[in-house]
Amino acid sequence: MGSYFASEIRRAILSRSFLVGIALAVAGMAAYILPKFEFYPDLAEMGRTGAQFWFIWMHDGYTSLFASVIATIPFAVSYAQERNSGFSRFVLQRLSVFRYSVVKLVSNALAGGLVLALPSAAALIWVTATFPMTPRIELNPSIFFSNLPPPEPLVYMSLQVMAVFLYGALSATVGLAASVLFRNAFYANVFPFTLGMVFGFVFSFAGLGHLSSAVMWSPSVHINATVISFAAQHLVVWTLSLGVYMRFFKLRSI
Repeated sequence: MGSYFASEIRRAILSRSFLVGIALAVAGMAAYILPKFEFYPDLAEMGRTGAQFWFIWMHDGYTSLFASVIATIPFAVSYAQERNSGFSRFVLQRLSVFRYSVVKLVSNALAGGLVLALPSAAALIWVTATFPMTPRIELNPSIFFSNLPPPEPLVYMSLQVMAVFLYGALSATVGLAASVLFRNAFYANVFPFTLGMVFGFVFSFAGLGHLSSAVMWSPSVHINATVISFAAQHLVVWTLSLGVYMRFFKLRSI
């Protein structure tokens, strides 16, 4: 199992699909933030807002909207591809269904988390190297969780990178569960995005915007988000997606 696990990790991360996901995440950040520079005459003026301000801005816009899709690009479609091509039967001659499913689950979640977290970490390095950590004007762009005091900028940005990784891993897992359920690579890519948009609209319409899936990408996007609501969202979605994945993987892998 160890060699197969290492092989799956390499397939998930050292692949063209993973690089495409990285490129899309970076392009989304750049395309959203570069026009903002037009409002600032020089670097000194831009630096007045501080590194945290620019870091938050880089996580808004295009990458934020399509993050759940990007997370599924590296490896969420792998089950449907292997099942439909017959490769899964070849693997199951050497591994048990349980081991095969666990390796697939872990490698996919890792790839989904990293494909979003690496650009986020790169953004953290860039803003902290370019802009001051403390804004030169009175500005508090986020309080992260409404029931906690604002953390130091570096702590805040590090927590954001961790939240991005969790969101990517979860979105990839939801995509993989859809891949198992429908045995179709298309659903693996679009299901997490569609599910997030539908429930995001429903929760926002019901006055529960702090339960929107966007909060799991960036807990600062809603002032009513708390540690408990953030953790509860992850617990519910992880439980449901893992339940579907393990249940239907066993039924449909042979």
